[in-house]
Amino acid sequence: MDFLINESQLRTILQEQDESRMTEYMKTMYSFTKNLANRVSKVYGLNLKMLLTWGTSVGGLVMPLDQFIKNGNFDLTDDQRYLVLAGIAFVMFFENKKGLVKILETIKEEGLEDAFRTGLDKAKELKSSFKGFLSSLNVTVSSFMDTVAYSFLIPIILDIQHIAFKTSDPKESALLIAERLFASGVIVVGAQALFQVIRKIIEKIK
Repeated sequence: MDFLINESQLRTILQEQDESRMTEYMKTMYSFTKNLANRVSKVYGLNLKMLLTWGTSVGGLVMPLDQFIKNGNFDLTDDQRYLVLAGIAFVMFFENKKGLVKILETIKEEGLEDAFRTGLDKAKELKSSFKGFLSSLNVTVSSFMDTVAYSFLIPIILDIQHIAFKTSDPKESALLIAERLFASGVIVVGAQALFQVIRKIIEKIK
Protein backbone atom coordinates (compact mmCIF):
# COMPACT_ATOMS: atom_id res chain seq x y z
CA MET A 1 0.00 0.00 0.00
CA ASP A 2 1.28 3.50 -0.89
CA PHE A 3 1.08 6.26 1.73
CA LEU A 4 1.10 9.96 0.90
CA ILE A 5 3.71 12.02 2.67
CA ASN A 6 3.17 15.67 3.48
CA GLU A 7 5.40 18.53 2.38
CA SER A 8 7.21 18.67 5.74
CA GLN A 9 8.14 15.00 5.50
CA LEU A 10 9.23 15.44 1.88
CA ARG A 11 11.44 18.40 2.82
CA THR A 12 13.08 16.31 5.54
CA ILE A 13 13.71 13.42 3.16
CA LEU A 14 15.25 15.63 0.47
CA GLN A 15 17.36 17.63 2.91
CA GLU A 16 18.75 14.46 4.49
CA GLN A 17 19.70 13.00 1.12
CA ASP A 18 22.62 15.26 0.29
CA GLU A 19 23.63 12.82 -2.42
CA SER A 20 20.12 12.41 -3.78
CA ARG A 21 19.72 10.73 -7.13
CA MET A 22 18.42 13.86 -8.81
CA THR A 23 21.37 15.94 -7.64
CA GLU A 24 23.75 13.22 -8.75
CA TYR A 25 22.06 13.08 -12.15
CA MET A 26 22.70 16.80 -12.57
CA LYS A 27 26.37 16.38 -11.74
CA THR A 28 26.66 13.32 -13.98
CA MET A 29 25.14 15.14 -16.95
CA TYR A 30 27.45 18.11 -16.50
CA SER A 31 30.48 15.84 -16.08
CA PHE A 32 29.55 13.95 -19.24
CA THR A 33 29.43 17.19 -21.24
CA LYS A 34 32.70 18.41 -19.74
CA ASN A 35 34.42 15.11 -20.54
CA LEU A 36 32.99 15.19 -24.06
CA ALA A 37 34.30 18.71 -24.70
CA ASN A 38 37.73 17.99 -23.19
CA ARG A 39 38.23 14.70 -25.03
CA VAL A 40 37.26 16.03 -28.45
CA SER A 41 39.44 19.09 -27.86
CA LYS A 42 42.43 16.93 -26.95
CA VAL A 43 42.06 14.39 -29.78
CA TYR A 44 40.81 16.59 -32.63
CA GLY A 45 41.87 20.07 -31.56
CA LEU A 46 38.32 21.44 -31.53
CA ASN A 47 37.21 24.07 -29.05
CA LEU A 48 33.89 22.95 -27.57
CA LYS A 49 33.83 25.06 -24.40
CA MET A 50 30.53 26.55 -25.55
CA LEU A 51 28.85 23.24 -24.75
CA LEU A 52 29.52 23.85 -21.06
CA THR A 53 27.15 26.84 -21.21
CA TRP A 54 24.32 24.31 -21.41
CA GLY A 55 26.24 21.54 -19.65
CA THR A 56 23.41 19.63 -17.96
CA SER A 57 20.99 20.19 -20.83
CA VAL A 58 23.54 18.91 -23.34
CA GLY A 59 24.12 15.88 -21.15
CA GLY A 60 20.40 15.21 -20.80
CA LEU A 61 19.98 15.14 -24.56
CA VAL A 62 23.26 13.52 -25.59
CA MET A 63 23.69 10.81 -22.95
CA PRO A 64 20.76 8.76 -24.33
CA LEU A 65 22.33 9.11 -27.79
CA ASP A 66 25.61 7.79 -26.41
CA GLN A 67 23.81 4.60 -25.39
CA PHE A 68 22.04 4.48 -28.75
CA ILE A 69 25.38 4.59 -30.58
CA LYS A 70 27.06 2.14 -28.21
CA ASN A 71 24.24 -0.38 -28.69
CA GLY A 72 24.00 0.11 -32.46
CA ASN A 73 26.02 -1.24 -35.36
CA PHE A 74 28.24 1.79 -35.79
CA ASP A 75 31.68 0.24 -35.19
CA LEU A 76 33.21 3.46 -33.85
CA THR A 77 36.16 3.99 -31.56
CA ASP A 78 35.49 5.86 -28.35
CA ASP A 79 37.11 8.98 -29.80
CA GLN A 80 34.98 8.79 -32.94
CA ARG A 81 31.83 8.28 -30.89
CA TYR A 82 32.59 11.40 -28.86
CA LEU A 83 33.25 13.37 -32.04
CA VAL A 84 29.88 12.35 -33.47
CA LEU A 85 28.15 13.24 -30.21
CA ALA A 86 29.90 16.61 -30.14
CA GLY A 87 28.71 17.33 -33.67
CA ILE A 88 25.15 16.42 -32.75
CA ALA A 89 25.27 18.55 -29.61
CA PHE A 90 26.62 21.53 -31.52
CA VAL A 91 23.90 21.26 -34.17
CA MET A 92 21.19 20.96 -31.53
CA PHE A 93 22.40 23.84 -29.35
CA PHE A 94 24.51 26.12 -31.55
CA GLU A 95 23.32 25.55 -35.10
CA ASN A 96 24.37 28.96 -36.40
CA LYS A 97 27.71 29.24 -34.64
CA LYS A 98 30.97 29.44 -36.56
CA GLY A 99 32.53 26.48 -34.74
CA LEU A 100 30.01 24.07 -36.23
CA VAL A 101 31.68 24.22 -39.66
CA LYS A 102 34.98 22.93 -38.26
CA ILE A 103 33.27 20.10 -36.38
CA LEU A 104 31.37 18.97 -39.48
CA GLU A 105 34.56 19.12 -41.56
CA THR A 106 36.33 16.89 -39.01
CA ILE A 107 33.42 14.42 -38.99
CA LYS A 108 33.63 14.26 -42.80
CA GLU A 109 37.40 13.78 -42.72
CA GLU A 110 36.94 10.87 -40.30
CA GLY A 111 34.34 9.25 -42.56
CA LEU A 112 31.66 9.46 -39.87
CA GLU A 113 28.93 11.19 -41.85
CA ASP A 114 26.53 8.22 -41.82
CA ALA A 115 26.84 7.73 -38.07
CA PHE A 116 26.45 11.47 -37.55
CA ARG A 117 23.29 11.69 -39.67
CA THR A 118 21.75 8.66 -37.98
CA GLY A 119 22.53 10.02 -34.53
CA LEU A 120 21.26 13.48 -35.44
CA ASP A 121 17.97 12.03 -36.68
CA LYS A 122 17.60 10.19 -33.37
CA ALA A 123 18.37 13.40 -31.46
CA LYS A 124 15.69 15.24 -33.39
CA GLU A 125 13.21 12.46 -32.61
CA LEU A 126 14.05 12.72 -28.92
CA LYS A 127 13.73 16.50 -29.01
CA SER A 128 10.39 16.24 -30.80
CA SER A 129 9.04 13.74 -28.27
CA PHE A 130 10.19 15.88 -25.36
CA LYS A 131 8.66 18.97 -26.95
CA GLY A 132 5.38 17.09 -27.29
CA PHE A 133 5.58 16.14 -23.64
CA LEU A 134 6.17 19.75 -22.57
CA SER A 135 3.34 20.93 -24.82
CA SER A 136 1.00 18.43 -23.18
CA LEU A 137 1.76 20.18 -19.89
CA ASN A 138 0.90 23.56 -21.44
CA VAL A 139 4.53 24.58 -21.05
CA THR A 140 5.41 27.29 -23.55
CA VAL A 141 7.90 26.01 -26.10
CA SER A 142 7.82 28.89 -28.56
CA SER A 143 11.43 28.49 -29.60
CA PHE A 144 13.81 25.62 -30.20
CA MET A 145 15.89 26.62 -27.20
CA ASP A 146 12.82 26.54 -24.95
CA THR A 147 12.80 22.80 -25.58
CA VAL A 148 16.48 21.88 -25.39
CA ALA A 149 17.07 24.10 -22.35
CA TYR A 150 15.06 21.66 -20.25
CA SER A 151 16.66 18.51 -21.66
CA PHE A 152 18.27 17.82 -18.29
CA LEU A 153 14.81 16.78 -17.07
CA ILE A 154 14.69 13.79 -19.45
CA PRO A 155 16.71 11.39 -17.23
CA ILE A 156 14.86 12.38 -14.03
CA ILE A 157 11.22 12.19 -15.17
CA LEU A 158 10.83 8.85 -13.40
CA ASP A 159 12.21 10.31 -10.16
CA ILE A 160 9.74 13.19 -10.39
CA GLN A 161 6.99 10.67 -11.10
CA HIS A 162 7.94 8.67 -8.00
CA ILE A 163 7.69 11.77 -5.82
CA ALA A 164 4.45 12.87 -7.47
CA PHE A 165 2.70 9.67 -6.46
CA LYS A 166 3.71 10.12 -2.82
CA THR A 167 3.03 13.79 -2.19
CA SER A 168 -0.15 15.70 -1.44
CA ASP A 169 0.86 19.20 -2.58
CA PRO A 170 2.21 19.52 -6.18
CA LYS A 171 3.22 23.15 -5.64
CA GLU A 172 5.27 22.49 -2.52
CA SER A 173 6.78 19.35 -4.02
CA ALA A 174 7.78 21.21 -7.17
CA LEU A 175 9.45 23.92 -5.09
CA LEU A 176 11.44 21.36 -3.12
CA ILE A 177 12.53 19.47 -6.24
CA ALA A 178 13.58 22.72 -7.94
CA GLU A 179 15.57 23.68 -4.86
CA ARG A 180 17.28 20.29 -4.88
CA LEU A 181 18.19 20.61 -8.57
CA PHE A 182 19.59 24.11 -8.07
CA ALA A 183 21.61 22.78 -5.13
CA SER A 184 23.68 20.83 -7.65
CA GLY A 185 25.08 24.16 -8.85
CA VAL A 186 24.90 23.27 -12.55
CA ILE A 187 21.42 24.49 -13.56
CA VAL A 188 21.27 27.49 -15.90
CA VAL A 189 17.53 27.95 -16.48
CA GLY A 190 15.59 30.40 -14.31
CA ALA A 191 14.37 29.24 -10.91
CA GLN A 192 10.76 30.37 -11.39
CA ALA A 193 10.52 28.84 -14.86
CA LEU A 194 11.93 25.53 -13.63
CA PHE A 195 9.52 25.50 -10.69
CA GLN A 196 6.55 26.01 -13.02
CA VAL A 197 7.64 23.22 -15.36
CA ILE A 198 8.15 20.74 -12.53
CA ARG A 199 4.82 21.71 -10.95
CA LYS A 200 3.04 21.04 -14.25
CA ILE A 201 4.83 17.70 -14.62
CA ILE A 202 3.69 16.62 -11.15
CA GLU A 203 0.13 17.78 -11.73
CA LYS A 204 0.05 15.93 -15.06
CA ILE A 205 1.33 12.70 -13.50
CA LYS A 206 -1.01 12.88 -10.52
